[in-house]
Amino acid sequence: MHRYRPWLLGFVVAAAACFGARAAEPTPAVAATELLTQLGAPDAPLVLDVRSPEEYAAGHVPGAINVPHREVEAWLARTPPDPAREIVVYCRSGVRAALALDTLSRLGRTHARHLAGDYTGWVAEGHPVEMSITPPP
Repeated sequence: MHRYRPWLLGFVVAAAACFGARAAEPTPAVAATELLTQLGAPDAPLVLDVRSPEEYAAGHVPGAINVPHREVEAWLARTPPDPAREIVVYCRSGVRAALALDTLSRLGRTHARHLAGDYTGWVAEGHPVEMSITPPP
């Protein structure tokens, strides 16, 4: 039988409180259907696909630009979009998008949102996709 270790419970509670206090407010998400209606508008958000170039080439949200998540900071320094323009970020499952959104937030881009469901959700809902044609090597 396992012995109860009160110090372990105290450690877990303290760690949870510490990390919970540091957690940021979640980035607001935009539904795929909402983004789809916004894409053709003159004030459409800038859509960032933060997956790899190979994933992007295989299919992406129409009009999205590919900026791999590790390159977001350099891209922003090179090609800063209008600070007031909304940015919608997605990847395959949300992990890389979260990293990119953290980078954008750290750099003062407060108008950034996450595409709910990411690319897999977009495809599952049957929304249109674009593919990049890459020449054979």
